[in-house]
Amino acid sequence: MTDTSEGAGPASDQPDHPYSTAEALPLPEPAHLFRAIAGRGSSASPLDGWARELGDMHAELIPLRLNKNMAQTYPAGEQIRVAIDRAVGEIDVWAACNLPRMKSARKHTHTLGEVISRLAKLYAEAWWTVLHAADSETRHQAWFHLGEAREGYEEMVNEIRRRHLQLPLGCTGLRGGAD
Repeated sequence: MTDTSEGAGPASDQPDHPYSTAEALPLPEPAHLFRAIAGRGSSASPLDGWARELGDMHAELIPLRLNKNMAQTYPAGEQIRVAIDRAVGEIDVWAACNLPRMKSARKHTHTLGEVISRLAKLYAEAWWTVLHAADSETRHQAWFHLGEAREGYEEMVNEIRRRHLQLPLGCTGLRGGAD
């Protein structure tokens, strides 16, 4: 089985460095982010820990989404969703303190926490599909969709590096806050 986290992407200024070094932008390269989501990150940044947490939590929610009866009798599902919102909020606070904000840059529609959470969800779903789906076309589509999301993340990071894109700060109050 091939892991999309090992694909080639634009190199940072240091070829083996997991985080981009262009103008000291502390965002992980796509391969590093997917390794972190999978629990194989280097802990070079707090983002690694949050990415892993999000990957684990989204994986834990899959059986609940597939079995509605289980979702009704398993109250931990709501606790997991609250923990996901907390991790997203922590990432957004980190991003507000560590990523550049340019007045003239185009605004992205999602916060960094939302983007990483979505990638973690897609990663968990793709692996679940690859391991459990009998139909090879279904497995291929799941893996292909994850690859597209990886490319989108890579493009987003490149746009931020060029100072052409800025991420919104987020509104943790609507999700319950990041206490």
